[in-house]
Amino acid sequence: MNSFADKVAKLCLQKYNSLKKTGKPTSNEWTVLSGIVLENINGTLSVVSLTTGTKCLGGSDLLNTEIWERGSRLSDSHAEILARRAFLRYLYDQLDLLLNDQKSDVFALDSTDKIGIKPGILFHFFSTQTPCGDCSIFPKEAKVLDEEINPPAKIRKISALSEASNDSSLITTKKNCRIISDIYRTGAKCVSTEERQDLLEPGINYHVLGSLRTKPGRGDPTLSLSCSDKLAKWNILGVQGSFLSLLIAPLRLESITIGGGSPFSQEAMERGLYKRFGNDVARLKIFQATESFIHLKGTLRTQPCPTSIIWCSVRNRELEVAVEGRKQGATKKRKGNLLLISRRELLRIFLRIIEKYKGIDSEQRHPKKIGYYQFKQWSNLYQEAWKQLRLKKFHAWPTKPLESQDFIL
Repeated sequence: MNSFADKVAKLCLQKYNSLKKTGKPTSNEWTVLSGIVLENINGTLSVVSLTTGTKCLGGSDLLNTEIWERGSRLSDSHAEILARRAFLRYLYDQLDLLLNDQKSDVFALDSTDKIGIKPGILFHFFSTQTPCGDCSIFPKEAKVLDEEINPPAKIRKISALSEASNDSSLITTKKNCRIISDIYRTGAKCVSTEERQDLLEPGINYHVLGSLRTKPGRGDPTLSLSCSDKLAKWNILGVQGSFLSLLIAPLRLESITIGGGSPFSQEAMERGLYKRFGNDVARLKIFQATESFIHLKGTLRTQPCPTSIIWCSVRNRELEVAVEGRKQGATKKRKGNLLLISRRELLRIFLRIIEKYKGIDSEQRHPKKIGYYQFKQWSNLYQEAWKQLRLKKFHAWPTKPLESQDFIL
């Protein structure tokens, strides 16, 4: 047992339990919970973002989004991705405090008015299950009763957790069974330009390891990379993204904790997050907690919850509920009712911050009245780092259509 991992897990689960029921799963639904925890110089931990979600828009659904919705609808609503977006909103709120001469828990200005992270500040990631994609592919054991001794064959798949339990109905003797190898599988599909594709053969040869993957969609392939791939990208470039790269140095996660009760492999997590990309990639600390989530996928919870909860530690409207990538209740007639973690709203917040901040060089300032995509390209250092990363390690990473990023405020 890792006491630090359990502290992180317990904090996130307690915060989730304290939120109202709106957006949470029903009795037969499951979901994934993810969050980011701040650790200050004294070692005190506090949750700063917390989200749930399992859904992702299909490619055609994303491309057919009406013009008025561009930038306001989320393409990827997996909990891990939403947690990072809610974290960005938290960082912007902390920057706003700083630039209005109020106390920020995260940022400080130096003698030259440059923004920096306060000494001793660390951020830790939490999720109730392993990220979809490469981190979720690892061996499991299936025991099959020998047909010659006890026909017909009765298949019993036993996870490591089941074997460790005291349930005698799951125990068979070596004499009456043979052991076959199998792996946990992910719904994420190999990117079409990857050289190595899944073999889809029975047992351990179903998947290949190390490939970039896109999230599954309901009959419609998505354009969103798996959570394993996105976490790996953040581990290298930082979680701050292109806009915040104009204001702060790369901000990386210190650790990732997976909740208890979920299948877990240290080796698969290390491979998925950094080892498959070479020895020069920063190594995250990886833990599994014993604390488990009440809404984990299981035999009694068979349907994924269609809604997402989005919470972050900000001064106003800290809790939102989303469905199908939109703020719950949003309609064409209510265009202003947008998720505050959407591209459009995060851009709006960024522009407010950059107007207040005098420490940015004049040549780094954005011109007015240009689109979201052009704004992102203004972050030269980040865009060049991302370009080099794609050339060297993420060569199969696909580019999303410009239409989905072509909007102005």
